[in-house]
Amino acid sequence: MYHGMNPSSGDPFLEKQQSLSPRRLFVVVLWLQLALCFGPAQITGGFDDLHACVDPGVPEHGYKTPSAGVFFESAVVRLHCQEGYRLKGPSKKICVRHFNGSLSWKPSDKPVCLQEDCLVPRVEDAEVHNKTYRTGDKLIISCHEGFQIRYPDLDNMVSICQDDGMWDNLPICQGCLRPLVLPHSYINISEFESSFPVGTVVYYQCFPGYKLKGTKFLECMYNLIWSHSSPRCLDVEGLQFLAPFCPLPPEDIQSASIQVPVLLYVYCVIWNIA
Repeated sequence: MYHGMNPSSGDPFLEKQQSLSPRRLFVVVLWLQLALCFGPAQITGGFDDLHACVDPGVPEHGYKTPSAGVFFESAVVRLHCQEGYRLKGPSKKICVRHFNGSLSWKPSDKPVCLQEDCLVPRVEDAEVHNKTYRTGDKLIISCHEGFQIRYPDLDNMVSICQDDGMWDNLPICQGCLRPLVLPHSYINISEFESSFPVGTVVYYQCFPGYKLKGTKFLECMYNLIWSHSSPRCLDVEGLQFLAPFCPLPPEDIQSASIQVPVLLYVYCVIWNIA
């Protein structure tokens, strides 16, 4: 025998309690947990009326603690960076209420995670000797033999690892630039090489039917300039053809009376072989 109200008597209140949906049950349990954490006074308006700060997000390559949840007034979030990165900006944010009743994070600055170390710089024809590559470290570098170090900023002969993980004023190791190869000639170095150490000797040759005019050998000097201008290759048949039209000037060229024919001869040769 039941004493009091019979559960099966069709009472609407009991029927509503028995048919509680899982979603509503989750809301009730969450409401109870919040009440235990913050006290009933802060949530008297019910769960739907709660005011909270929006999720502050995390910087790239970073994370926050707590990682998720509802962020009410006075909630604190701490920001961190993954290994190999360091935080630039505020590491802690607090959810505060404004005079108009709205909530937001303070400070409002968005921190970033910067790469802690610079990458090992790639400099052609050089060796890097650094043991660490942290922010503020100076680059220790030496050029291969025959190459000379050159900095973009000539007044600041040093390269330093910056906050953003980049090297400033990164130098190059420079040699003589590839010498000019005029038509009908070729040299004894690869066409893929663009810089040559001091002491390199380049040997010029002409294709068949052409004659070399100028210095056959060029050497890269200490001032990173070639010892001579590039030679030319002249058409042998063309030079033989020019003989009847460009006769040699007289041997005695000191007299003013023969200056005109000498100039005409020079002009004739240049005109026909250019």
